[in-house]
Amino acid sequence: MKTYIIFTVILIFSIPCIAQQKIKNEKIEGNWCLDFRHNEVGSARIFIYFETDGDKFEAYSRKNADKDLLGGWTSMLFRTFTKTKNVVLARIVGGKHKMENDTLKLAGTITSLFGQLGYFNGYIIENNLNAIITNDEGVQIGTITGTKKAIHSPLDDYSDLFKVSLRLTEEKIFNKNVLQTKKWKTFEKNMTKISAKVKDDLEMIFVGFVYYAMKSPISHYIMFPNSEQKDGVTKDDDRKNVFLEEKSLQTAYLKITSFGGTAAEMDSVFKIVIQNDYKNLIVDLRSNPGGSFEAGMAFASSVVDSTFYGGVFLTQKWFNQHNTPPTIENYPSLPHFTEDNFDLITDGIYTVEGLCLKIIPKPEVYNGNIYILTNKRTGSACEPIIYGLKQHKRATIIGEKSAGAMLSAEVFELEKGFSMFIPTADYYTSDGFRLEQNGVKPNINVKQEKALDYVMKKLIK
Repeated sequence: MKTYIIFTVILIFSIPCIAQQKIKNEKIEGNWCLDFRHNEVGSARIFIYFETDGDKFEAYSRKNADKDLLGGWTSMLFRTFTKTKNVVLARIVGGKHKMENDTLKLAGTITSLFGQLGYFNGYIIENNLNAIITNDEGVQIGTITGTKKAIHSPLDDYSDLFKVSLRLTEEKIFNKNVLQTKKWKTFEKNMTKISAKVKDDLEMIFVGFVYYAMKSPISHYIMFPNSEQKDGVTKDDDRKNVFLEEKSLQTAYLKITSFGGTAAEMDSVFKIVIQNDYKNLIVDLRSNPGGSFEAGMAFASSVVDSTFYGGVFLTQKWFNQHNTPPTIENYPSLPHFTEDNFDLITDGIYTVEGLCLKIIPKPEVYNGNIYILTNKRTGSACEPIIYGLKQHKRATIIGEKSAGAMLSAEVFELEKGFSMFIPTADYYTSDGFRLEQNGVKPNINVKQEKALDYVMKKLIK
């Protein structure tokens, strides 16, 4: 009887264990080294571990990597804030797999610390994974390919990669004095430490470098893997950046999400604005991160009625010889950057001492009232424009102070298939104001979400 009771108890307690035992699919289960490419995020080689249970799967990057990268205190705060115990940098959730015509197919949703990245659809053949990433509309925005591989060592010598980046930064940066600041020394110390711990590109670049570079004393400082554009992936140049909406017969609303477009795109919109003879033009630059100066100069040249200097870009060649920026009286002796010579700023600005930004009106310009909406994420190429238009009383700026992220950066190749943006020129306005780390204050300071409503109700009559 006693033996029977013991056997029964063992049987009862073993039933839940049997029910909870996972049914693994060995073709999927395990660690994979993947080449990840995404329109918004970029490209990276990453380690992803797949776990299966029946026809379901979950995949995730290295657990607790946040502690190695961000430190125990910061990772603890992040986990408390997000109410997350097991932090991973990237994950595939809601995964399902099935055999179809001798092909093992997989589908799920890709997420990261920053939100959803898209939908995952792929297949496995002979330990090779091939997948595409699509958005909500079903448009392909990326790819994932790779094979199974155990994690024994990092995918690259990331410590050496960071050392190479430091040498190149010292050679090209706009002002070597930046490298002597306390903030820079802290950045260098932290990156030296974590580059010895990271395992893949995701950890090194998209978390470690991004996180610590944001705390450095400069903007536009980015490391990234080299990659070729894959067929079927939408290119940035194909995106629409400018959206025009008529609010009334007297007022037009122009949303510019980025100055990453072309001068032709901007010119086509202003042709409509000028033809319709709007009395008021509301230009929404909220959360516009900047872009190239091609579209920015096209915008500025379409709304001014006289030629003026916007400011000056200054490089290491200038700061090696001078401690202060030039005055506007010195501008004529420096090369000029106008709408017609974009190559001056894209093809090695670091080779000259400085470059003056000169705004020249187009033959036909918009002459009505201009109201520009800004917030703390209005940055880069936006900032010289809004400062210049405010300075010359050509526009009223409404909203919040801009980002203060105004440096000119160029791309340089590193070793091992990586490149980086390094800021090679600082920017000062014609009255000697440095936009980097300072930003542009609005004429009317209101919360960014109320800026449009403020213009419509209180400024437009």
